[in-house]
Amino acid sequence: MAKLFSFQTLFHYLSDLIENNVTTNDDALVFEAFKHNDIRHACQAIREANTGEVEFQHLTLRFGSHGEQSVYQFQLSEKMAYCLDLYSLYLALRQTKFQLETFHPDLISNVVVPIKGETILWPEGKLFIEQALEHHQQTFAHIVPSIQVDFPLTSPNELKEFVKQIQKTAYAVWFELYAPCDQFEQVALFKPDMIKLAVSLENKEDRQAFLPIARFLRQSRYKWVAGRVSSKIELNQYKLLGASYYFGYFSDIPMSMSFRNFSDADNDTY
Repeated sequence: MAKLFSFQTLFHYLSDLIENNVTTNDDALVFEAFKHNDIRHACQAIREANTGEVEFQHLTLRFGSHGEQSVYQFQLSEKMAYCLDLYSLYLALRQTKFQLETFHPDLISNVVVPIKGETILWPEGKLFIEQALEHHQQTFAHIVPSIQVDFPLTSPNELKEFVKQIQKTAYAVWFELYAPCDQFEQVALFKPDMIKLAVSLENKEDRQAFLPIARFLRQSRYKWVAGRVSSKIELNQYKLLGASYYFGYFSDIPMSMSFRNFSDADNDTY
C-alpha cells in the first residue's frame, strides 16, 4: 500500500491517478489543464448569519485563464470526477498547511471541501483519504468535508463507518441536502455536524420543495448553512427560517488561487 507521508507524495499519487483515468475528450482537456497548473481553487467566505463574521472558507475548483469556469461543467467520466474531488481536498490541505506555517492557528478559517460519497468509497479515493488522515492530522484538523450523496441510499453502512473515521480527525463533517429530495431524513444516520443546503427560495415551487427539509431541520435542531444567497432580502428569509451560516452573497466573490505543482526535481517535503 502506498505511504503518502508528504504533500509531494500526495500530489504524485493524484497525478498518476488522474492520468490513468482519462477516458473522454473532456477528461483529456482537464488533464492537460492539470498538467499546466491551470486548475485553481476558488475560496468563498461562509459567514455567521447574524454577525456576518467569516467562519469558514468554501473551496471549489476553477478552470481558465482567470479561473472563471467550474471544472464540473465538462462532461467528465465518473472516475475523473472522483479524481477532481480528491484534488480539491489536496489543495485544501496544502492551503491549510501554508496558513499554519504563516499565521497563528486562531487566525485560520477552516476550509469546507465538497466531496461526493462515491469518491470516499472509491478504493483509490478511500486510500488517499486514509493516508491524509494518518499522515496529515494537524492539517486535516482544519478541513470540513461537505459530503454529497443521492438520497435515498440503499446501503449506507459502509459510508457511515468511514464518516465516523473522518470525524475523528476533521474539524467537522457536513452533509449537503437539495430539494426536491426523497428520504433525505437518512442524513441523520451519519450524525453530521452541519447541513449545507443546495436549495433556492426564488419562486413558489422552490419554497414548497424546501418546506419538508425546513421542518426536518427545525425538529432535528441541526445547524445549517444557506447556499445560493443572492440578496439581503433572501438572506433575511433564510435567517427567519433558522440558518446559522450562509454563503453565495453577492459581496463575496470567489477568489481564485493556485499553487505550483511539484516537479520530479522538487525536494520540498511538504
